[in-house]
Amino acid sequence: MKKDSLLKSSLWISISGIFSRILAVVYIIPWNIWIGPVAIAAANTMYGKVYNIYNLFLIIATAGIPAAISKEVAAHNAVGNFYKSEKLLKKYTAYMTAIGIVLAAIMFFGAKYVAIILAAGDMRVVTPIKYLSIAILIIPALGIMRGYIQGYAFISWSAFSQVIEQIVRIAYMLYATYTIMVLQHGNYKSAVNQSTLASFIGATVAYVFLIWIRYRIRHSMTKEERERKVEDDGIDDIKFSSMLKSSAPFLLIDTIMVVLQLFDQTTFSLIYEHILHASQDKIDYLYSIFGFQANKITMILVSLAISVSSSVIPALSAMVAKKVDKEISKEFIQKIIIFTFFIIFPAAVGMIAVSSQLWTVFNYHNNFAAQILAASSVQAIFYCLFMILENVLQVTDHVRQSMVYLVIAYAIKILLQLPLTIYLGAFGPVLASTIAFVVGTILSFRIINKQFKLIDPYLLKKVGLIIFDGTIMLLIVLLCDYGLTLIINDTTRIPATFVLAISAIIGVIVYGLLVKRDGSLKILRDIRNIEIY
Repeated sequence: MKKDSLLKSSLWISISGIFSRILAVVYIIPWNIWIGPVAIAAANTMYGKVYNIYNLFLIIATAGIPAAISKEVAAHNAVGNFYKSEKLLKKYTAYMTAIGIVLAAIMFFGAKYVAIILAAGDMRVVTPIKYLSIAILIIPALGIMRGYIQGYAFISWSAFSQVIEQIVRIAYMLYATYTIMVLQHGNYKSAVNQSTLASFIGATVAYVFLIWIRYRIRHSMTKEERERKVEDDGIDDIKFSSMLKSSAPFLLIDTIMVVLQLFDQTTFSLIYEHILHASQDKIDYLYSIFGFQANKITMILVSLAISVSSSVIPALSAMVAKKVDKEISKEFIQKIIIFTFFIIFPAAVGMIAVSSQLWTVFNYHNNFAAQILAASSVQAIFYCLFMILENVLQVTDHVRQSMVYLVIAYAIKILLQLPLTIYLGAFGPVLASTIAFVVGTILSFRIINKQFKLIDPYLLKKVGLIIFDGTIMLLIVLLCDYGLTLIINDTTRIPATFVLAISAIIGVIVYGLLVKRDGSLKILRDIRNIEIY
């Protein structure tokens, strides 16, 4: 089995991540139809709240270990110490499964108290929390296996397992929802409960798939390679305490978006209920837009950042382990930053340009909701940059600074949440998060630049050209979109899909021609042959 290059791994994770996120958005169309117009806002709010809670427990259950495992396995494999990599897998699968059992018990038996603390006392989420607790039993082992396979530089297979997990999950969700709401004429709460159970089914199938991939990886090596043991490889011995210490920063980075979403769903409800005196229906309506539906669409952008980040960790870790020249590390980080801008910036501004049609296709025509989506797309740009730079700080031994910047980001969000929500409504939480990510991005880049001297004419030119090309594309797509809406009524799903498709195709063509003309497209060639280790 041939190892993945940096480009191949990033592209595979991008493709799988985008495909998974698109599935997660597309399923909303039949799901909403079957739930019915009366219960859409309540069902989406209920589902969004419980999944934000689940995501927090999910990240705690994996404790940042997959990223840390990926880093450690890559470091051991880079010096040929495959024995330690296997020891790492077996030891931490047992440890993390035990942690998963404890967290599942907390979720199941303490569901009521979890709802009080993390959902502003919304008792509708108690039962689905119990359903989701079952998934926590297998998620830690699944995360360990994914990190292990990424550390072996087979990142594409790890990415493909996410696609399998999502397909199985959504298939069960739609089957259960159709059966309950259409065939049995049941209650939307029962449909939400079964939809949450789908996470366990998807995770189980994905784990079985990865066990098979591990079998293939092991049997593609010779017996000598599998049993090779390097007594002194310059890397610390495996200890659970050291692994937790190594993974804790990754855990805090991974949880920032989830924690902020939980903060939003709690504080937004409290502000609107006790200060603005809004009804529960209005709170459900507004929260379902910015806290659930807009997030689902912008998560397509976030998946792009995750794809780059997942490749950066093992690649940069291997460079640090082999003590490569500082100039080589500088060039690598520069290419990662350029590659990130190359993918994320045009995707985000393109989403802004067609936000109205996007919302109509996946939900219903709503100009206010489209504006929220556009604002969330801007937030996604800075979140992606912040997350990638924070991971670079982790691997390059700036853990303390990384944690300080996370605290600063949280503090900014907390301080701005109340005044911005009161004066800007549903835009307030989005803007507060955006400002927090902007400040965090600037601070993180400042430290990395101080160490590697990243800012030079090459980086400024490349990033500047990409921003220029993306801006030109944005203007052309906006004009195209406006012209089409003059002759096509895009307030219903099918016409909106037509307008969206034409605008998206024009955007891709324009951006492709621009980056080819000014040489920005060469970034794909520059990173194509960079190996993970």
